[in-house]
Amino acid sequence: MIKNFKINLRQGYIFRDLKKKKTDISENELSERLKEIHSHLKPATIYETFNLAVFGKKIDFGKSVAVSLFAGTLGKEVETLCRNEILDAALKDGLDVCKNFVLKLIQIESEQEHCELVEPTEVEPSIIFENTKILSKMDFSKIGVKFESGILTPVNTKFFVIGWVLKKKK
Repeated sequence: MIKNFKINLRQGYIFRDLKKKKTDISENELSERLKEIHSHLKPATIYETFNLAVFGKKIDFGKSVAVSLFAGTLGKEVETLCRNEILDAALKDGLDVCKNFVLKLIQIESEQEHCELVEPTEVEPSIIFENTKILSKMDFSKIGVKFESGILTPVNTKFFVIGWVLKKKK
């Protein structure tokens, strides 16, 4: 579990995303808005590596020998901001930056085990929270994430699984 780690919103990516959506905003105005959004971000993550059997037949991991599950959230405080295209683009980028941070950590672990990672797959929270084996090893409340009555809070939370494949010998 890692809480309140530093993430930098990538203004260039967000600006291009907004231009594609024909949102009229200057780079200076965007910079000011991103500072406000950034002050509300409280990124956190939790991750664990499991035997493939923990997921049963729900997810096909191909030739993987293990699988890591991770959750990334930007926290509840950001939900107090007024929803608009700028916030949506910033949150999308923030979750992507959070995901990339966790992937680097998992990659370091996988290399120590002579494995490489496959592309991460996003997983619905219901698959995670109905699995008692996962819940016995991972306490999502430590990063403020809950799934009750089919509702995920905070909303800006994503779950990913990533398979570990043995490296081919050369």
